[in-house]
Amino acid sequence: MKTRPQILLVLCWPLLMCGGSNAQIVFRTADLPHLLGEYHRGYAGSNIDISGLIGPPGGPQRWDFSQSQAAGESIQRTDIVSPNDGGNGDVFTNATYAERLTREDTSGQSWEYFSFAINQGRSFYGFYDPVDDPGASASVFESTNVDLPDPIQFGQSWNRAVDWLMTIDLGFVQYQIATHFTASTTVDAYGTVVLPQIGEVPALRVQEFQTYEPFDLTDGIPLPTEYSTNYFWLVRGIGKAVEIDSVTYVPSQSLPFTNTFFRVFETSYRAATGVQILLQNGQAVLNWNQATNASGYRVESTTNLATTNWKLVSQPVTNTWSAGPPTAPAQQFFRVTLLP
Repeated sequence: MKTRPQILLVLCWPLLMCGGSNAQIVFRTADLPHLLGEYHRGYAGSNIDISGLIGPPGGPQRWDFSQSQAAGESIQRTDIVSPNDGGNGDVFTNATYAERLTREDTSGQSWEYFSFAINQGRSFYGFYDPVDDPGASASVFESTNVDLPDPIQFGQSWNRAVDWLMTIDLGFVQYQIATHFTASTTVDAYGTVVLPQIGEVPALRVQEFQTYEPFDLTDGIPLPTEYSTNYFWLVRGIGKAVEIDSVTYVPSQSLPFTNTFFRVFETSYRAATGVQILLQNGQAVLNWNQATNASGYRVESTTNLATTNWKLVSQPVTNTWSAGPPTAPAQQFFRVTLLP
């Protein structure tokens, strides 16, 4: 909606892109969940036939992952928490937040540690997983590991490599395992992904070939190398909204079934509904429907949808907000989301 003096006020939110679902989005690091209290939940399964799920490279494409929870699928919840949440903040001193994964069927939890910088990307510092690796210490990466650069767009590629040391205490014996990890990543497709209970949202599909080379330092022997073909769909406000992973011990082997199949069906990053923009007394006034299950609202703005460099402008507790007469720039975009 264009208003005087030449101000374009458009409401957008991370799961709805202005300009159509077939457009190629640009994914920024700030589009990742990173605020304490944000979360998402998804269905997690394995041994899924992926032959008809991936599709070819390019776009625009439409990937439908909207099926209801299947037999054998569990629910996993990811929360954005403090680095101290898992009790290992003292060894991940550079991390500014952690992603805590909770397996709701068993209540088992694990943590991954991150920070990010605009125009640089997300730095991944390591992990602590007492579920899959009982008795293991936290694994701290020995060098900076930017797993998601900033920005990310269709056709982009990057490589990374990192090493870490893990101590596994079995009570009667301790093992030290050194792992060398490499990954080759390409954003090979774009389009619309359909999520259960959420609907159609713009996405970038990323293909990543991973290699894990573990070495048993205690006994001085190499362990089997693991090769992983990983696909994930990046959605603004969610991050990895769908993830498909196949693991093999034979290089370049293509498996028809997954080791991991994950798809988000619920997120704390929700759009306000019924948003209206009015021009009153030289001010831009935003109104939206009051939500009964939100602690407040988050109003953000940007001047360029191509970069999606959204900035927080207010966190009102009521369902209205107004901006004074802007002097610059010539156009501005707003989005309103609900706080958990």
